[in-house]
Amino acid sequence: MPRDAAQAALALAEGGLLPERASSIAAGVDGVFAFAFWVSAASFALVVGLTVLFVVRYRARPSRPEPEPSPAHHVPLELLWTAIPLVLALAIFAVGARTWLGMTEARADDARVLRVHVTARKWSWWFDHTGGKGATELHLVAGRPAELVLASTDVVHSLYVPAFRLKQDAVPGRFTRMRVTPTVAGTYPIVCAEYCGTQHSRMSAAAVVHPDQASFDAWAAEGAQDASLVDLGKRVYEEKGCIACHSIDGSPGPAPTFKGLWGRTEKLKDGSSVKVDEAYVRESIATPSARVVAGFDDVMPPIPLEEREIQAIVAFLEFLRAPP
Repeated sequence: MPRDAAQAALALAEGGLLPERASSIAAGVDGVFAFAFWVSAASFALVVGLTVLFVVRYRARPSRPEPEPSPAHHVPLELLWTAIPLVLALAIFAVGARTWLGMTEARADDARVLRVHVTARKWSWWFDHTGGKGATELHLVAGRPAELVLASTDVVHSLYVPAFRLKQDAVPGRFTRMRVTPTVAGTYPIVCAEYCGTQHSRMSAAAVVHPDQASFDAWAAEGAQDASLVDLGKRVYEEKGCIACHSIDGSPGPAPTFKGLWGRTEKLKDGSSVKVDEAYVRESIATPSARVVAGFDDVMPPIPLEEREIQAIVAFLEFLRAPP
């Protein structure tokens, strides 16, 4: 990549015009961006400059009411203005392809790769790290390569970490992969870059880059075995995406509020009614479209929960039951 383009990209990043660089590939992506940007800027300046020059030079004047004679065809000039854009386009392709190959190539140090399974759903992210540690945040180690395996339970989502300069779609019915080596410890925002429904703007998370393996291991060792079922239910509510649609304070949303829901008789879309009890909660988690409450759309995807997590949601709903 041209040195001037790389220096220009660094200047943009240091000047606050680009997000902080926090991955091994970020500098390469910024270089491609800067190269394409300055080529485009130079082309724009050339076209506008020539346009202004020609407007002034060949404008109508009292001494020259008619256009000057000019050739209708000039092969060398036409070849020149075709060859120059072609060369520039190939140059942008070359530097872009080199950077892209660096993102996707298989790594020789496969044993060091931290694998994370990412589940996207309306409207939340869930990250299952090596060793079975699940969280709503993505946890990585500075200097350790990682591979994210993405899947979606409903529609197309897109995991985008601006500081890493990486974005990867999560597609229903298939797995996609994203490889990254974070370089700077810190916490960086994650957003969904693919419009996925009414709560798309709330589908955010954080990438936590630990300074070393010991810090990551300490986080991975943290547990919640002592938590009560209600506490666990609240955590499941927050971490598994329920919070995106179901309020707990009675405020309206795209799904029924959890406040006062337990034990209530709900009218369904098909005209029947159902009492909100353990059986209905379990069915609604596994097969949400089986019985949809009247006044709401069938947008909830199946939520894969363990048995204790289902029990915890039931306990949490009982806790939120309105007083008699």
